[in-house]
Amino acid sequence: MKLATFDVFDTALIRRCGRFDMVYEQLAKRLYPHDACMSEAFLLWRRHAESKLVETSGNHHATLAAIYSTVDTSSFTDYSPEQMANVEKEIESENLTVNPGIRQLIRQKRSEGYTIAFISDMYLGSEFLKAVLLREGCAETTDMVYSSCEQKARKDTGALYKKVKEALQPEHWEHYGNNMRSDVTMARRQGIQATLIDTTYTPIEKEIEEAGRHQQPSTQWSILPAVSRYARIVSGNSDKSAIAADFTGPAYIPYVMSVLTDAHQKGIRRLYFLSRDSYILLKIAEQFKEEYPEIEMRYLFLSRRSLYLPYLFEGNEETYLSAADHHTIVRRDNVDKLLQTLGTDRQEMESAFSITFPYQRIESKAQERDFLDKLFHSDYTPMLQQRAGEQRKLLRDYFRQEGLSDNISSAMVDVGWLGTTRLMVNQILREEGMRETEFYYYGIRGDVLPTSAGRYTSYSRSKILSTALTSVAEHYFSASPYPTTIGYLRDKEGKISPLFPKGKSYQENATISANIQVCCLMAKELVRTGKKDASQLYSWSKLSEDLLINSDIDIDFRPFIDSPDFDAMPFVKRLTMMELSKLVFSGKQITSFDWASIRVTLPRCLWRSAWWTKQLTGRIRRKVYLKYLAGK
Repeated sequence: MKLATFDVFDTALIRRCGRFDMVYEQLAKRLYPHDACMSEAFLLWRRHAESKLVETSGNHHATLAAIYSTVDTSSFTDYSPEQMANVEKEIESENLTVNPGIRQLIRQKRSEGYTIAFISDMYLGSEFLKAVLLREGCAETTDMVYSSCEQKARKDTGALYKKVKEALQPEHWEHYGNNMRSDVTMARRQGIQATLIDTTYTPIEKEIEEAGRHQQPSTQWSILPAVSRYARIVSGNSDKSAIAADFTGPAYIPYVMSVLTDAHQKGIRRLYFLSRDSYILLKIAEQFKEEYPEIEMRYLFLSRRSLYLPYLFEGNEETYLSAADHHTIVRRDNVDKLLQTLGTDRQEMESAFSITFPYQRIESKAQERDFLDKLFHSDYTPMLQQRAGEQRKLLRDYFRQEGLSDNISSAMVDVGWLGTTRLMVNQILREEGMRETEFYYYGIRGDVLPTSAGRYTSYSRSKILSTALTSVAEHYFSASPYPTTIGYLRDKEGKISPLFPKGKSYQENATISANIQVCCLMAKELVRTGKKDASQLYSWSKLSEDLLINSDIDIDFRPFIDSPDFDAMPFVKRLTMMELSKLVFSGKQITSFDWASIRVTLPRCLWRSAWWTKQLTGRIRRKVYLKYLAGK
């Protein structure tokens, strides 16, 4: 007989609440929901009950019933020992869920002709364990379940393996479990082919859990790393799901929860989530729909590119520059991209209007003046106004189609940073006789556009988010299956639809799927646990961000390498020696997230030294510039 055995806890099944003692936390609160004193007293009793039983009776194989019936429970007369034991089993059952990867492995081994059995060092009996394993699709009715409390033998001594061997007499035996000593070392001593299953907390989750020891109440904080671990493992425990659970979820879920809470308090009845960055924010928000049934959630196809032409209708160069970063296009985007946002290109400008641009990028005020004159003071200008008018009409009708002209209090949800979308949207709404709309932002820059462009609420204060983190949010956290909206089309029925670049359409990839799946699971779990402490959620978000940007902790940045380029600059890449030298000594930005690029290029022992050198040379260059060059 070929035998494949599986550990139960943290292998075939995982606890949603994370650590086993979190079951005791939930148990104490369920027994005494309105009595903090008795809840704390029971929690302390339950934590030490097994060790007290061992001390008094020497029984290392006690069942749950024995723990409650033997150890003194006279302080908790509201319940019988049997009632307390039954409530604990209820909470265990509620928290236990399948590890999909192990379930698939069990099915594979079963198809290969293996007999399947389950082994656990546990005070819960085989009947209870088997019921959960059956419910979660791991076990079949004929599978055996061996629990140490019934067998009077444990894995961590090797005795339980001997009992199973005597009972089943396997010719070939494979065992899978998460504990190095109990599931691997002791199994191998019995001649079993043992495989370690890694379901431990990631370094980031461990750091967050440790930080929670200083939070009040710490038990509530402990839910947060447990939620990350649960969603990561259930989603496949891949490198991409780890990034999503450790960083994307902690960044965006608290933000979305704050938006919904604020919108509820303000009486806002409709939230528009703007493409493309806010697609994942919408998916997260949908997990809280039952808690905010009065708030309608819609996805709105908008982009700076789709807004530029409608915004310029009856406008001029001042209007154009008002939506540019720092009101200038010098050293911003290249000429081809600037023309693209206006619905034209070099070829059309030259062939139709004999206008050429003898530069690739605008590097001076003189070139900026030349570019603006050719747009707004030339034979091309009437064409620009015509196209702007056509797109304005389409956008106006799209806004009306999506309910922006309805007499409903609404707001728009975006990631941030400067507020040019807010400026253009509200200007267009005003000019078309519609009501202005408020914006929600994940973060803002220090020079964010003022409230004259429309009211806004930011989750992170200005300058809290570093340039590196804004890059991570745009490139990775907000990866969207939708391409950029470049304009609008009207079909035969009169419906307005977004226009995408030629050859582009809705398309998910592994990063998008992992982000959405993990974040939605985390959001659902927070709903289930009732976790809503806004200050703790904010601290969780900021700690996760800090660990991503500033820590020396091992983080697998390989998923970031797969992210597409942005503005012709790679997001993260393995650097050549020349690129590394330019980054460290010359201060040249090579990628959007240089810190991660350094870490995927250099060994761990050189990470911090290279980054420290980069910062030092940067300070030296700034001092030299201020002393010798700034005044010239």
